[in-house]
Amino acid sequence: MSRGLTSPAALPAKGLPHDDYDVVVIGAGFAGLTAARELGLRGLRVAIIEARDRIGGRTFTAEQDGQKFEVGGTWVHWGQPYVWNELHRYGLETTESVSGTADSISLLTAEGLVTDSAQAMGNDLDAALSAYCNVDGANGRVAFANPHVDSASLLSDFDGQSLTDRFREMPVSGRQRDLLLSFISMNAATDPAKGGLYDQLRWWALGDYSADSLLKRLGRYKIAKGTSALALALLKDSNADLALAEPVSSVEMVDGKVRIQAKSFSVGCKAVVLAVPMNVLSDIDFVPKLPEARSAAHRERHVCAGTKFIARVDRNVGAWVGFAPYPNPLTMVVADREVDGKSVLVGFGPDDAVDLQDIRVVEAELRKFIPEINVQEVVAHDWTHDPYAKGGWTWFSPNQTSRVLATLQTQAPPLFFASTDWATGWRGFIDGAIEDGIRGARDALEFLRSQ
Repeated sequence: MSRGLTSPAALPAKGLPHDDYDVVVIGAGFAGLTAARELGLRGLRVAIIEARDRIGGRTFTAEQDGQKFEVGGTWVHWGQPYVWNELHRYGLETTESVSGTADSISLLTAEGLVTDSAQAMGNDLDAALSAYCNVDGANGRVAFANPHVDSASLLSDFDGQSLTDRFREMPVSGRQRDLLLSFISMNAATDPAKGGLYDQLRWWALGDYSADSLLKRLGRYKIAKGTSALALALLKDSNADLALAEPVSSVEMVDGKVRIQAKSFSVGCKAVVLAVPMNVLSDIDFVPKLPEARSAAHRERHVCAGTKFIARVDRNVGAWVGFAPYPNPLTMVVADREVDGKSVLVGFGPDDAVDLQDIRVVEAELRKFIPEINVQEVVAHDWTHDPYAKGGWTWFSPNQTSRVLATLQTQAPPLFFASTDWATGWRGFIDGAIEDGIRGARDALEFLRSQ
């Protein structure tokens, strides 16, 4: 439902002024923009080729009626060191979602809607999630002492389990059970039977082993000027040439150089950084073909297929959060801010189950949480059917981390791969994109210096 939305990250379409570069970066999300910045600041001639008509990748600051809406990746935190460093670098301030300090939480149960204080509900969620993630008798602090390291023993112990497998082991009931199921389904944005336990345990460790700390990292602080402000700052710093609305169809080795075929032109370079999402890697043809292990990894898709929408409603609901356990079409709704005294709500659900094109469908789902509420406007983008995303943030299925992560993280000079989808830290987040953009640029630079 992104039709008609404008964005400060949508820039005039231009071709590339040269037909040969030191490095071409494919993809202008945060991994690609970071890689281009790092390489451009070191004096290399860099071009960026982006399939969309805007930069930012799976972040998308939309503008409507004088308001900014983040319909893609949104929240940041000082516990995410790469993005926090960039905010300081460019002097970008943060603001808070009102739900980050909620007063009340509602829970949709089989018996009906239950509303209680945020403190009471938060205590129940923390107790349930702590038990769920306590896989080592030490609250996860021993097993996942360093969540940036995917060791063979960790993968052997935990990667084969689904979120549901672990959930069935939990001696929780009542609203603790429903809160826990809501939360893990929200994180994976799919049927918890499809989502791997391993990613939840990593998130728990990255979130400092507490539900409250994790929630602050997931959904409290936003970039005040929008994610587009950071994307534009990175682009300006890169001095890179930029071609928009140019999907890349092939990457070919020709006489020791790389030739890239975009929609309306081809361009050569000494090295390429492929900063495209995991779920669209297989759409690019490589000549000669890549080794089968990497080709197989490119054919894999992570399982996050979530719905996210922003709804302007007819009242002020206060500092409120709503939860509902899977398989409800919405697993979490938060009050983000107020505009003209009325709330702006952000809804999340699994497996693209809400028709974002129909405002009445959205309204009916929200009325399960807030009876008789009226939706005045819906702003959204369908990431699952976006041909350049084919899904939301990263979540692996059981055994998928063991099967493909190391391959995706391995470079194939002169091809270098950079994406939040295989970052070592905050995979699936802006922070992970910046982290892996730095790695991709560093690897490409070392390669070029060795030639």
